[in-house]
Amino acid sequence: MKAKSNDMSKNKVCLLISSLAGGGAEGVCVNIANGLAERGADVTLVVLNLDNADYLSIVSDKVKLVSLDVRQARHALAPLRDFIKNSDIDKWLAFNYELTMLLVIIRWTLFKNYTIISRNINTISRNTKDIKGFLGKFVVVPLIKLLYGKADHIVNQCIGMRDDLVKSIPSTESKTSVIYNPVSSKVESFSQSFPGDSAKENYILCVGRLEKQKAFHYAIDAFSVVAKSIPEVSLVFIGQGSLLGDLKQQVEELGLSERVKFEGFQSDTIGYYNKARLTLMTSLYEGFPNVLVESITLGTPVVSFDCPSGPSEIIVNNGNGKLVKQGNVQALAIAIIDAYEHPPANESVKETALRYQRDYILQSWERLLFNA
Repeated sequence: MKAKSNDMSKNKVCLLISSLAGGGAEGVCVNIANGLAERGADVTLVVLNLDNADYLSIVSDKVKLVSLDVRQARHALAPLRDFIKNSDIDKWLAFNYELTMLLVIIRWTLFKNYTIISRNINTISRNTKDIKGFLGKFVVVPLIKLLYGKADHIVNQCIGMRDDLVKSIPSTESKTSVIYNPVSSKVESFSQSFPGDSAKENYILCVGRLEKQKAFHYAIDAFSVVAKSIPEVSLVFIGQGSLLGDLKQQVEELGLSERVKFEGFQSDTIGYYNKARLTLMTSLYEGFPNVLVESITLGTPVVSFDCPSGPSEIIVNNGNGKLVKQGNVQALAIAIIDAYEHPPANESVKETALRYQRDYILQSWERLLFNA
């Protein structure tokens, strides 16, 4: 178990997440940890391991970082129990339902009174729907709902997630709330310092893991239509994942190899957003799409499928982008062309992102965690 220590203060909280890999949840976790620590809280960040720790370099020195050195959540029970047993931290914030369940089980076994707050990272009905087999449907899913419902409070990233949670686990209705994800301080600072209407480059941007949930094959299909109407435009992907080969093959089969670029994971995406003509999202479902918020904060309009959940709460049609019926590739292509050729004003786009300002969101977390 490795640890990096720092100063102590009166408000203690421990954030628990699987890794510091380059995903949206990991980025938000580090953003919240850093923000709370900068504002005076005593923050510990516990991760299962530091493999592929893309965000390690941006963890603040004010945050105590602990690695349990295990590969998966099911192997974390013993080391996490030992850590909690020897800790005086009384507030825990878990960043997925598996880790929340571990905290609940450990609290039962230790007879120790600590507060468990869970951050709901996706629509839970969709997550549990993807669990297959007799054992999964009749043992695992009921167990998830039982244990997850034992958290003291569950924070959702948007209203759609909250409604889905309450429908799936009715017992959570009285102990759930919505706190939007904060924009990173780096993105916010850049947005305030630079106009954002500087020279744009002729590309459409997709940001996210190259996995099934993000459904980037729709983006490529739509781009194949867009490319015929706008000869100079290209499509740029930022992210890594298991579907890289499949997506590259799709691009080749459509004859778009010269116009679609895969840039891999990038720890700093500000330049990509800032120079893009628009940001495109085609996910099957989301918890809360940070990609859309980061893009509009920097003044770059967005086009997205109306998936559960988040896009309909973020996108103001023709104000900061366009919302398209999920799965309708033809309508998506038309929306992309329109947004590309008739973009909303940069400052108008930025104004729609004000409610995601970091200080405002961090104050919401402080009120929940410390009654501040």
